[in-house]
Amino acid sequence: MEEPGSPDYAKQKFYDAVYALLGTATIDRRLTSAASYLMLVQSRDLPAGMRDDFEKLMRKLTRVPLSSATAPMPRPMSEDDALDLAKAILSTLVQLLGGLVDDQASVAGPIVDREEGAPSEFENMGANELAAALMKMMADHGLTVSAGDADDSKPRSP
Repeated sequence: MEEPGSPDYAKQKFYDAVYALLGTATIDRRLTSAASYLMLVQSRDLPAGMRDDFEKLMRKLTRVPLSSATAPMPRPMSEDDALDLAKAILSTLVQLLGGLVDDQASVAGPIVDREEGAPSEFENMGANELAAALMKMMADHGLTVSAGDADDSKPRSP
């Protein structure tokens, strides 16, 4: 595991947060779990250009405390707002990993070449297939996840 403040610490915590979003709990519970990982990240752990967006994301995620004295507290929000927050977490991780294309200036056409409305390769995947694809992508970038990280019934350590 990476140490707080190390260059890869924020990447690992964002990966943990994205992995938590893949669970089968309701989106508000998954966002609460994801937020618990992101609480460990400090703005200074991120590149300067990402800090303001991270702080805005954290304000939205933590308007309600993450837990009470007895249990986690789900994020009360609309499905659309929850989806936007989940996308923002994934987008930040992709940025931390260097984006989808190393040199976007050298790309002549669209990054994704498909007809409008045509499904992407991921749209028809089940939850287990998506989780496997994400785990492979993270492993390719040297990130790991511990068994049970996305399982609310198992104890976690920060």
